[in-house]
Amino acid sequence: MSNVDPKTRVTAAQTRKNIEAYHALSTMPDYKANNPAHSREAAEAAYQKLIAAERKAIIDRATAAASDDALVDARRGLQDVILGVKLEAKALYGPSSDQVAALGLKKKSEKARKSAKVKVTKTE
Repeated sequence: MSNVDPKTRVTAAQTRKNIEAYHALSTMPDYKANNPAHSREAAEAAYQKLIAAERKAIIDRATAAASDDALVDARRGLQDVILGVKLEAKALYGPSSDQVAALGLKKKSEKARKSAKVKVTKTE
């Protein structure tokens, strides 16, 4: 039976205190637990499991960050190429061509023209 409820969240501060207690245990050469679950060997195994889990978490975070960076770089690369394609299509086919429209751009001939603003003056 565990001393800790499985729903209990162990904080980083409590973990630091537990590590300090684990190290203090190593200074007690006469420590002999009646319960094997609380033995020096059990403490060593739990500590090594924590170290391995922390190492894995750090590696996983670094891998995820590298994956995110690669994704951002790939998106920028595609953006760069597609913008170039659109510019080339305008140069090759003309700004009012169907090819330009197929790339998601408006044909120059279909763009709304700005109308001249008419100023209204007050007359009395």
